[in-house]
Order: sequence, then C-alpha cells, then structure tokens
Amino acid sequence: MNSVRTVALLSGLLPIVAIHTTYIVSAVQGHVPWCFPYFESCSSISATGRHGAAFFLFKATMIPSAMLQMLHWYLASQWLQKLGDKVTPARFIFFLGMLAAIFLVVYCVALGASGDFLRVQRRIGVICYFTFTYLSQLLLVWRMGRLRVEGPSRNWLLGLCITTLTIGVATIVFDLVSDNYDDYEDAFEWTLALLIHLYFLVTVVTWRRTGFEVNYAIR
Repeated sequence: MNSVRTVALLSGLLPIVAIHTTYIVSAVQGHVPWCFPYFESCSSISATGRHGAAFFLFKATMIPSAMLQMLHWYLASQWLQKLGDKVTPARFIFFLGMLAAIFLVVYCVALGASGDFLRVQRRIGVICYFTFTYLSQLLLVWRMGRLRVEGPSRNWLLGLCITTLTIGVATIVFDLVSDNYDDYEDAFEWTLALLIHLYFLVTVVTWRRTGFEVNYAIR
C-alpha cells in the first residue's frame, strides 16, 4: 500500500483497535463492567485506560495514534495543494488537525492521574481533540467540494460529518431537557469516537482514487 494511505489507515484503525482492546483488558481485570458500551453506556472510554495493564496499553497506542493523525493532516494539506487548492485553507486544516493531536496527547498523559488540575486537563484535552478533529474533517470535505473532488468517498465523508454533528447537537439538547443524560453520556462518547476515527479510514479510498503520493517538502 502507498505510504500516505498507510498513514490514513493507521490513523483511524489504531485508535479504534486501541479503545476496544483496552476496554476488553480492563473488563477482564474487573476494572469496568462487561457490556456493549455503545448502547448500555456502562463505561466511559477514559475509564477503560485508568487501571491495570490497560493503563499502559492505552497510552502506548493512543499517543502514537495522535502522532499519526498529525501526519495525516499534514498529508491532507499537501493533497489539497496538489489538487490546486490555495495554501492558506490547506495549511489551516493542518493547523487544526495538529492542535487536535496535541490535545489528544495532553488527554492521554493526564489519564489515570489524580488531582483536580489533571482532571480538568483531561476534560479540556478530550473536548478539544474531538472539536478540532471534527472541524478539520468538516473543512476537508468543504475544500473537496470546492475542488470538485466528487465520488462515493466524499459522500461517505460528508455523511460521517453530518451524522457526527447530528449526534453532537442531540447530546447537547438531551442534556438540556433531560435529567437522565448522565445515563447515556458514555454511549454518546463511544459513538462519536467511532465516527471520527472511521473518517480517517475513508480517506484511504479517496487518496487511492486520486493517486495521491507522499511529498514531504514543506511549501
């Protein structure tokens, strides 16, 4: 496989595998209950990586995932410029993606540590990771439209963005109107994380279709 497509593949696949593997390990060791977290909302993603062997596994997989995603957004910027996009929006997408990756590292480093400061740090890290990643993804789809990069893969990327936004807005509304939001918050988190990481996998198809090859020269 082309190296840029390998980066895109691992950017999505590694965190998906990491999150589910750490959940299984944590459940086997009795740190979280057994369930299907997407529906039963029995455990947050953070809880899966706080104790035992899963603590080390989570950090050892998610920090490299952050580095891969940062590289992915750099390559996405290069790809847009190869297609004829302007430098400023392409670099801005990379900037947002880089910020997202940095906040993911912040979240991973603080995970499992005690103290109010680190708890706030974890919260800020995960919120900013999701926010900046989603904005990068949405802007990439927008630029693809402006460059007339059409096809099923762009429709899939757009569909993922719309679904992610819909669920995100639904969680806010649900939190405002219901006293039972806490019972479902973890399930929302699992679903949003899956959608965001699936996005990276779809870019594999897009980059393959356009014949994108790596270019490490900074413009």
